[in-house]
Amino acid sequence: MPAGRIVAGMDIGNSTTEVLLLERNGEDVRYVAGAMTPTTGVKGTLDNVRGCMTALDESLRAAGLGYADVAQIRLNQAAPVISDLSMDTISETTVIGSAMIGHNPDTPGGEGLAIGRTAPVRQLGEFSGDVVAVVEGTVPYYEAAALINAAVPRVRVVAAICQRDDGVLIANRLHTQIPIVDEVSRIEKIEMGVPAAVEVAKNGESIRTLSNPYGLAGLFGMNPEETRKSIPVARSLTGCRSGVVIRAAGASVSVQTIRAGVVDIHGADGHVKLDVNAGAQRIMQAVERVGAVTDVFGEPGTNVGALLSRVKDEMGRLTGQRAEGLHIVDLLAADTFSSVEVAGALAGESAMENVVMLAAMVQTSRLPMQAIADELSRQTGIFVRVAGREAEMALKGAMTTPGAGTPLAILDLGGGSTDAALINDDGQVTAIHHAGAGEMVTRIIDLELDLHDRDTAELIKKYPLAKVESLLFLRFEDGSVKFLSEPLPPALFSRVVIVTEDTLVPIRSSKRLSIDRIALVRREAKRKVFVTNAERALREVAPDKELRKIGSVALVGGSSQDFEIADLLAEHLMAYRITTGRANLMGRLAPHSAVALGLALTE
Repeated sequence: MPAGRIVAGMDIGNSTTEVLLLERNGEDVRYVAGAMTPTTGVKGTLDNVRGCMTALDESLRAAGLGYADVAQIRLNQAAPVISDLSMDTISETTVIGSAMIGHNPDTPGGEGLAIGRTAPVRQLGEFSGDVVAVVEGTVPYYEAAALINAAVPRVRVVAAICQRDDGVLIANRLHTQIPIVDEVSRIEKIEMGVPAAVEVAKNGESIRTLSNPYGLAGLFGMNPEETRKSIPVARSLTGCRSGVVIRAAGASVSVQTIRAGVVDIHGADGHVKLDVNAGAQRIMQAVERVGAVTDVFGEPGTNVGALLSRVKDEMGRLTGQRAEGLHIVDLLAADTFSSVEVAGALAGESAMENVVMLAAMVQTSRLPMQAIADELSRQTGIFVRVAGREAEMALKGAMTTPGAGTPLAILDLGGGSTDAALINDDGQVTAIHHAGAGEMVTRIIDLELDLHDRDTAELIKKYPLAKVESLLFLRFEDGSVKFLSEPLPPALFSRVVIVTEDTLVPIRSSKRLSIDRIALVRREAKRKVFVTNAERALREVAPDKELRKIGSVALVGGSSQDFEIADLLAEHLMAYRITTGRANLMGRLAPHSAVALGLALTE
């Protein structure tokens, strides 16, 4: 290694921590090595040190260097970002005296809609009129079919509910076609002799009557108030190919709610109180109206009040500060949906309810990064300096892109925040730091697809989708086809998969999700977060807040490498005649390294 000065730029992000080593010889700068590792703990806390040491050690090992070779570590300033949910309408839905089955089994039997009274299949002769046969798992499919056929002269069996996966087997042995829903695991909870409606749609279609509250009202003779309260039942069956609604004796539907509450946003130009039920657009208009946000409060005893108090309490615990020293200085709201379990359901049904997702940025009374710097210095013996704000460092890194000049704006798209910075012809820099980025997108995908699996949601965010149409070829979401030299595992047949660099990951969900539905949710989540944040951040740094006065934007940060975010932003910003592209740092480094590079370049 030639004599020189090794400087380490260390960027602690919400999701990842990156270290980049540069060798400085006068005006000459040479890239040496770099490494990236998941951030340990909440950004801006001492838990970050472990991840910092891992990334530093990996980069030094790659370069064949030790701590003694490093003249200085330059650390980014950071503002922790915590995101959470505020329920917008219904936080708890309870179905009293009713039961629903709408778990959408793969192979229901028959087709059509029928209503009758529930009856055990071995006791059909004890009932009269229209009945729905209930087939427990102890009854073989051939016996169930024989009992239904034999009962027809005495009673009219209009439908069946089965515990086992026997729907098609029973349907094929009946003299008359009836709708059959199978795979009902909790069939023993079904009350006998009560009204039940069963609906099975044609292949490729979804049920229409049971997913419509007015359809339920017509079948069960409900009054307007009961119809209104049946909406969660209908919503939970939306998109299902089959479903059952059972109404017990004296049943009624009741909905309990916990109010979303009022959010009170304070800023340099005043404050605005707004009910969260107004939705994300109204909340973001209020954020813009108050000017620079100084703090945000939530109504006590409501969901938003609990959320914002929890954010401050958590940051107080992590930083060892009192609540009065903590302030929420930015807020991003996004409309989305969340699955709410319906109590009384027999197959784990849930209803998709409107929610508002909030990302809050917390500013503490003192920078927690200095404590991290002190601990890193203690462990390595290297001088560690907190060097600068993330947006400014990202801009410095982006300026190394061949062809970049002034004026230039950057968007730093991270895991927890979206930063923007603008440098004008005079070298003056304007920067802004906003809550909400990649992690919020992951949360929205997880919620709207009802995955209950953050890792799968993260993969859906990052990679394209495909449908396994045969064991020898895939059809991608854009319609292109890839043929394979080796057959795929049979378990992947007809499944929607995530196409990562080295494997295919099947998407598992309680609901049957089409490739179009997943792709739509993914793109809309990115629009809600990244496009919204990009526009408001750029507007704040633009001359006279006019976007048309920004000529070009370079995208940096981990999320800038997403396979579709750059295109979404370029398409949106094109309306303002803004040229948008990914930064090409030093002509060789990926855009996610912009902050670490800017730190290493800072004197």
